[in-house]
Amino acid sequence: MATIKDVAELAGLSVTMVSRYLNNLKGVSKESQEKITAAIRELNYRPNGIARSLVLQKTHTIGIVVDDLCSPFIFELIEGLESGAEDFDREEKYNVIFCNSNGDVQRKQRHIRFLTQGRVDGIVIYGSLIQDDSIVSQLAATNFPFILIENDIGGIDVNKVLIDNTNGAYTATEHLIKLGHRCIAHIGGDLNLKITLDRMNGFVRALQDNNIPIDRSLIIFPDFSQQKSKGYTDKYGNQSMFFESGYYEMKKLLTKGNHPDAVFFATDLSAFGAIKAINEAGLRVPEDISIVGFDDEDPAFCGYHCPLISTVRQPLREAGYLGIKRLIGSILSPEAKKESLLLKTELILRSSTKPKQQ
Repeated sequence: MATIKDVAELAGLSVTMVSRYLNNLKGVSKESQEKITAAIRELNYRPNGIARSLVLQKTHTIGIVVDDLCSPFIFELIEGLESGAEDFDREEKYNVIFCNSNGDVQRKQRHIRFLTQGRVDGIVIYGSLIQDDSIVSQLAATNFPFILIENDIGGIDVNKVLIDNTNGAYTATEHLIKLGHRCIAHIGGDLNLKITLDRMNGFVRALQDNNIPIDRSLIIFPDFSQQKSKGYTDKYGNQSMFFESGYYEMKKLLTKGNHPDAVFFATDLSAFGAIKAINEAGLRVPEDISIVGFDDEDPAFCGYHCPLISTVRQPLREAGYLGIKRLIGSILSPEAKKESLLLKTELILRSSTKPKQQ
């Protein structure tokens, strides 16, 4: 395999001159450039990326740390991240590498430590785990470039891209209210996630603004530890826990007698599980119970076949696209002011809701 020394000898130039050319530095004449180019072509030379990074103190690589790469909605985020990296600078495309923490805080900390040791120029951290706050605070103290997506931590000046989960939940609940529903339940997500609380707050606020009393028995947060103990993370990843929890929580609701008119779910996957329970009970969606979810998921992901439901769609591709472009911008201009972007959600209406029959 040819080395930079071989290129220099064939071109009749110094190793330093060839190095300057390879690293796009000034001081290389047009004649020398032509000699180096010819030598590289003849020797089929491939520059050592690690050595080049040491010279430039840049890797042109961004690390992406996520909690679950198997999540169905993560693919939109990935597409946005990769598109943003490529579109930022056509002359110097940034590469991305992904690290999956599987919701393990220690593993996430290990990933971040690995990435910040000269392997990437910046990091995107996606997710809203409450336990991440200490990790983010430690990273912020190092001044290493990074950006948060879907995590808002007070008192820390960092770049972040947020999705308006509260307003999304408010709009979904308000839709059910406008259809005449008054007995509305909410089946929430994982309480370790900040977005779970945001979505619950949007639900509660919509009820309050429409003078509907808050029935705490209709605000339900599943115990995901039970689903883990039953092995529901094996087949479909962590997301299967949401499906199973939606199924069992809806079964419990239906056994209490009078079922709610409608349910707003913090995740579509829980809603799909609930639809299974509703069908098994001899009831129908939306004739007996109207349903709105969150995330705009495909039920086929859970291996359960049911129609797509009314839901709140997140701009995840936009979040990834804007997030990585903002990060690369801060890498190139470290003095730039930190920004917080808030992206709107969209209510998608399908056939899982209908007006309440009087």
